[in-house]
Amino acid sequence: MKKMMKTTLAIMIVVSLVLAMASCGGGNGPKSLARQSFDLMMELTKAMSDGAGPGDARYDAVMKKSEALQKKVDQLSEADRKIAEAELARLFKEAN
Repeated sequence: MKKMMKTTLAIMIVVSLVLAMASCGGGNGPKSLARQSFDLMMELTKAMSDGAGPGDARYDAVMKKSEALQKKVDQLSEADRKIAEAELARLFKEAN
């Protein structure tokens, strides 16, 4: 049950980041932001698989990074969003 909740939380965070990249409008380049999002998702997944959760230092650090990344993603233009989405999809495809 606990593992299912962690997996659900990780999926929700991944979906949130993907939706953020798809719905917002630069700071860093779109490919860089996609890579940062992917790396952050992998970091969160690793932390959660090691038993980290809310209140844990590693988990809280990832959430803080996520907030900072979200601010950058919010500034992407429509064209950059499409580039970032394609790059993020490519990274996920490579990972599987």
